[in-house]
Amino acid sequence: MSTQEKQGLVRKSTPADIEMVEVEQLIEICNKYEGLRMRLDTEPMRKRPGDNVYDFLYYEDGKLVSYLALDSFGRKQKEVTGMVHPEYRRRGIFRTLLEAVKEESIDMGVQKLILVCEENSLSGLAFVDAIGAHHEFSEYEMVLGTFKEKFVFDDRFRFQEANASDFDTIVSIMATDLDEGEGIEGLERWIAKSLQDPNGHFYLGRFGGDSVSCGEPIGCLRLDEMAKEIGIYGFIVRPDYRGQGYGRQMLEEAIRTIQSRSSKGIMLDVDTNNTNAIGLYRSCGFEVRATYAYYGLDLQ
Repeated sequence: MSTQEKQGLVRKSTPADIEMVEVEQLIEICNKYEGLRMRLDTEPMRKRPGDNVYDFLYYEDGKLVSYLALDSFGRKQKEVTGMVHPEYRRRGIFRTLLEAVKEESIDMGVQKLILVCEENSLSGLAFVDAIGAHHEFSEYEMVLGTFKEKFVFDDRFRFQEANASDFDTIVSIMATDLDEGEGIEGLERWIAKSLQDPNGHFYLGRFGGDSVSCGEPIGCLRLDEMAKEIGIYGFIVRPDYRGQGYGRQMLEEAIRTIQSRSSKGIMLDVDTNNTNAIGLYRSCGFEVRATYAYYGLDLQ
């Protein structure tokens, strides 16, 4: 089917390159219209596993006018991000896409959708309110400005890249911050999949020991390389080692590691209520660039 022949809803498990180009163009239009930073990175979409439908497109006379992406990670909960061309809003198009997403999600055993909405998007906020989605939490997207290094550190701390043999260690660290009701199985699946991703790398912080590979693992984080930036995710320090400067030391090591290998920008996300983490990030030179709200929509 040619682009000119496309009409209405199109479901895709492995989007074609031309479709991703159309999505990128639509992102640019919507961002410019409302002054947004749409939380959609098309690079992972080009590498969909192809096991289920994750991409939902809507065409009018061959023109892509709406798009909705379902996160391929997670089982019981999945994130949803989407948009509608400004000239095609208030026609029920996005509701059509969302209903299709619900159908696919229920078939996959998903219990809840998490809709991602930038807090500057008046149209997005109006939509989540209209469908009865409930606010769960919000995050700041922070980007590194001028890196502010601290030069006095504990030399017993070591920072090293992790590999598949560190799977259990990474799980044990990240499990300390699991929300109530979240299962360890989902975390294990995510870590196992992430360890195989060539664009992402886990790092461990260790305390003590006589070599880099020795010492007690006290924290971890993951560096994800995207098209234009490198993100710092899954940054956790074990509770017994918090408030002692090891989080700062680990974060600075991550920044230096990135800057030694790439000229790309550095970003991270943080819960808007996590004042300690926000203070740490600001002290290292990070600045808030955007705020995203996450709204839950129960399916079962």
